[in-house]
Amino acid sequence: MGQVETEAGGPTAARLLTAAAERLRRSGSPSPRLDAELLVSHAFSRDRAWLHGHADAELPAEAAFALAGWVSRREAGEPIAYIRGFKEWLSLRVRVDERGLIPRPETELLAELAIGEIASRLTRDDAPILVREVGTGSGAVALALALRFRSAVRLQRVRLVASDIAPDALELAAENLAAGGVMELVTLVCADLISDVANGQLLPDLIIANVPYVPAAELDAATGSLRYEPRLALDGGSDGLDVLRALLGQLPEFLAVGGVALLEIGAGQGPSVRNAIDLLPMRAAVTALPDLAGIERVIRVARL
Repeated sequence: MGQVETEAGGPTAARLLTAAAERLRRSGSPSPRLDAELLVSHAFSRDRAWLHGHADAELPAEAAFALAGWVSRREAGEPIAYIRGFKEWLSLRVRVDERGLIPRPETELLAELAIGEIASRLTRDDAPILVREVGTGSGAVALALALRFRSAVRLQRVRLVASDIAPDALELAAENLAAGGVMELVTLVCADLISDVANGQLLPDLIIANVPYVPAAELDAATGSLRYEPRLALDGGSDGLDVLRALLGQLPEFLAVGGVALLEIGAGQGPSVRNAIDLLPMRAAVTALPDLAGIERVIRVARL
């Protein structure tokens, strides 16, 4: 990067880090130091912890050239996860690109709650559990569930089905499941929400959904990372709730009696979602579950 690349012996990690952080600070990155650490450590094919202990490590010229290109892409607003090609999420390395939404920290709560629901049912009785994830995207949640319950799936105690409306996203999900060695444990379905469930089929005992919930106007005005991610995975219409309302409307027909739906929502959407549930022709117990910031992030709908 600039003068750094021309110094004898090659650029050091410390100098690369300083130069990258300064470039990203000037470009308006909200986290220039962190971004720089992630990109420089990636250029060394190491993690950030290694970088902090190897300030004098020298980067080969070819890798330094690649790093300069990555910093330029980040200056333009491209997400770090797309530049590196993966996202560290729930102790997993999830492959990501423009085909799918980048897994968010808040979706870790959704996955953890789903794991808890499945584990509770497994210990309660011997009944098989049909789990349906809606809007699987990169397949991160499906991957976490398959890894956690691989024995139960192989014993046919749990069946995992993950769907998405976008064929490209399903390809990405398949790649992540294959990389995790659990491709055969998850059935992938191209479908609009859960309307593909036919008469006579078993109804899901657990529905997990991270469907689009960002208001369209917010996306229209977005800068940075949101401009790069697939709009289909983000756009929830005028108030962000179009897709969620459509999914809620399917629950009376497609959620098993005694079943549970876990729905990720945006900040401030809880009251509107609860009002929509109250209008459904089914009895349900509704609970709002907060994330670490205290924001209502998941709505749990237990059909009675």
